[in-house]
Amino acid sequence: MKGIDNLLIRLSRCCNPVPGDDIVGYITKGRGVSIHRHDCPNINTDEAKTRLLPVEWEGDQQQTKNYNVDIEINGYDRRGLLNEVLQAVAETKTNINAVSGRSDKNKMATIHMTISIQNVAHLQRVVERIKQISDIYSVRRIMH
Repeated sequence: MKGIDNLLIRLSRCCNPVPGDDIVGYITKGRGVSIHRHDCPNINTDEAKTRLLPVEWEGDQQQTKNYNVDIEINGYDRRGLLNEVLQAVAETKTNINAVSGRSDKNKMATIHMTISIQNVAHLQRVVERIKQISDIYSVRRIMH
């Protein structure tokens, strides 16, 4: 982060900001500054708005560090769907840290995946590749 030196900074888990996201700093009570996505609901309260700090990503940080992002994929549950999703992510040279899936009685498959990305552009490449698979309805980033 630019403009903040010798200050404890941590990326918030509620919205998992990654380079390329619009971010804002939140001055915590005794724990330094937590970095949130600009659209995170946890910092959009009246009380929180009084403790926000403008911050931005440093340019060189984008290339060297990986960030975990949770995505949810919905599609028609057919044989081989999960395998095709895993293959698509592998083609983008992206590490998968966790994956789980389920299907409901209406043949709707939901796949949750935690992937390791470098920045928003990298995430977008992965999402676009997954969307190319037939029977995929949606791919979205999850905020906790």
